[in-house]
Amino acid sequence: MLKKFTVVVLSLCMALGMVACGKKEEEKGISLTDKYTETMLITPESVKLEKGFLDEYPNVNNIVLPKDYDKNLEEITDEIASFAQNKKVKCIIVCSDKEGLLPVFEKIREKNDSLITVAAGIEEMQIKEKQNDVETNSYISMGFNPTDTDNNVNAVKMAKAMGTKVFVNYVDSFAKNDIASRKIIKEIHGECNRNGLKYVEVEVPNMKDENDSKTTQEFIMKDATNKKKAYGEDVSLYGCRESMDKAVIEAAIKNKLMVPTLHSLNSAELYCDILGIKVAEDDIADYKKINSIISKKLKTLGMDGRLAGTEIPEKAFCVEAAIETTNKIFTKKGDEFNVFKEMPENIKEKTGILAEYTKVRYDSNFFRVVEMYPTLY
Repeated sequence: MLKKFTVVVLSLCMALGMVACGKKEEEKGISLTDKYTETMLITPESVKLEKGFLDEYPNVNNIVLPKDYDKNLEEITDEIASFAQNKKVKCIIVCSDKEGLLPVFEKIREKNDSLITVAAGIEEMQIKEKQNDVETNSYISMGFNPTDTDNNVNAVKMAKAMGTKVFVNYVDSFAKNDIASRKIIKEIHGECNRNGLKYVEVEVPNMKDENDSKTTQEFIMKDATNKKKAYGEDVSLYGCRESMDKAVIEAAIKNKLMVPTLHSLNSAELYCDILGIKVAEDDIADYKKINSIISKKLKTLGMDGRLAGTEIPEKAFCVEAAIETTNKIFTKKGDEFNVFKEMPENIKEKTGILAEYTKVRYDSNFFRVVEMYPTLY
């Protein structure tokens, strides 16, 4: 009887202990940092800033979100918002590669309404149906949004600068049946006429959907060979969407043709994949070094100055622009409007990259659409 009683008591103690531990863990919650600085920067693992960029900003603490942060958004956003309660914090910059972090800005302002809140390439900005929700969000002080809105015009201008005579635009039935896409196709055609380039439109047949890259690659590879026979090597290849990027690059390399720009937000990664370039772990964010390796590889293939892309992933660029902007606000004690007027020159001086900013002004927030010019490899 005594043994049975002892077993029961022990079982109760263990059960109570487990409940107590559970409560302690529940109370502890998620802890992303114990270091607070003037600017708290929140980024996902996929967005890597240029190597050494943050070394010049000791007032910035970069918190990298866990891989599966989208599975625990309530606690993640609560924890980020809690940073606003620390007296050292003046600014919180948020970047994301998954949906769900938009509510964090309201939570931050509930904790501290005087903070500068920055949306730097959050995922909702990449979704047309949700862009308006971000741009009109009164809890956001300023925002930077990567876009390829002017990609089509830039493609033609770059093609002209590269010495292109014929601009081949690959489209699909989905683009031809979409009003917005038809407008873009017409815009490219008009830009080619203004720049004295022959415009050739080619529809990729039998595509199952907009992401059918296999069909696209097979067709464009054959068609590019025919275009070279017909027009020579002064031909630029351009696809109407990102799923065609790899196809036009591979076809251009094989036929010694040109690619004036891409839709991809991380063209260096795509070029490395196609060219079989392995990037060391320590060099993943050393974009200058990666671009130099790509250029050297292309030169050995006789493709020097015939392919283009972006020097840095656009979301990383948005974050860097956000840091540069807020840092100037704090050091110069300026306001957003005057700092924004200087931004193109500031970023050019800082990164060597020229970017255009489209100003959108609402009641209390400023937005910049980051459109990066293509660069030649």
